[in-house]
Amino acid sequence: MSSRSTSAIIARAVSGRHLLKIDGYSHTKVVTNASYIQSCTFDVGGHSWRINYYPNGLRSDSTDYISVFIQLVSISRDLPVVPILQGISAQGSLSLLDLDGKPVPSYTNTFNRSFTTSEGSWGWYTYIARSALENSGYLKDDCFTLMCDINVTELRAKETRDSDFADLMWKKGETDVTFEVRGETFTAHRWVLASRIPILKLKAAEAELLGVPEREKKNTPMTTVRIDDMEAKVFKALLHYIYTDALPDEMNKVDEAATTMTHGLLEAADRYKMERLKIICEDMMCKHVSTSTVITTLVLAEQHRCPRLKAACINFLISPKNMSVVLENGGFKHLQRSCPFVLMDLIERAEAA
Repeated sequence: MSSRSTSAIIARAVSGRHLLKIDGYSHTKVVTNASYIQSCTFDVGGHSWRINYYPNGLRSDSTDYISVFIQLVSISRDLPVVPILQGISAQGSLSLLDLDGKPVPSYTNTFNRSFTTSEGSWGWYTYIARSALENSGYLKDDCFTLMCDINVTELRAKETRDSDFADLMWKKGETDVTFEVRGETFTAHRWVLASRIPILKLKAAEAELLGVPEREKKNTPMTTVRIDDMEAKVFKALLHYIYTDALPDEMNKVDEAATTMTHGLLEAADRYKMERLKIICEDMMCKHVSTSTVITTLVLAEQHRCPRLKAACINFLISPKNMSVVLENGGFKHLQRSCPFVLMDLIERAEAA
């Protein structure tokens, strides 16, 4: 008798915001260099965070600046699954607010990284020069406010019992729709697709995807749909996710095949408005940006409205070393053809760095 076990990669996306008001700024300047004042802890995703404010900078070369660092204080113990990656993946921004409570663009810094409780805090040594703050209009009545936005995407693995949908993957007798994708055939259950893909709740969209006019559905036992704009292996992974709520095991690898698969799945997730799958794919690609993939990934991020992925690619390219390698490989020609405005933005960011 053969045995079969299952596991799932679970994604949990949460966000939080914390406002830190510095009331009595001039008095905080008595705090010595490398010393900080802590904010109260705040919760995002069940994890405890805080902001560390250094009125006279953290390092000896930043004594004329205010340093601001974000710290992961503790990880939630209530989650029912175990992290497959060390630390908590987080994206977000730190902003100085103007008198109307709006972020000041020139003092809005973004981050996209993995936080752990063991390696301390992470942030900006030269967040703002004290002279710049004191001469700006953002300091009023000896007060100013910082805003910290944190978005947490956790990829976690757990052993699972086969769900009802997962069981259906192994039963071909009750399927009522067949997909022909680049020479391969896949069968599925129309009601499963409709329940798992939000866009299929719209009748017109369901008819478009499944290829059957509404008036014909009741009398059509099996429908064949041809899909030409997706690789068969990507469609297979999409069906796997739809039925099991998990990605195929081969996507856990860090190689070209897994990267290509993730690109294709993100496109499919955006097309069918599967936001949770899109978050998973975007987070995976943010962690594996390289000189060989950054341009195609940046174009993908722009075309499919993935701001976190776009920011990760631009931050990667701003590095002179990475920029040099990509230039030598001729990668920017593709970016110029596909997204010229992104290239202009990248050039401006590189010049300002």
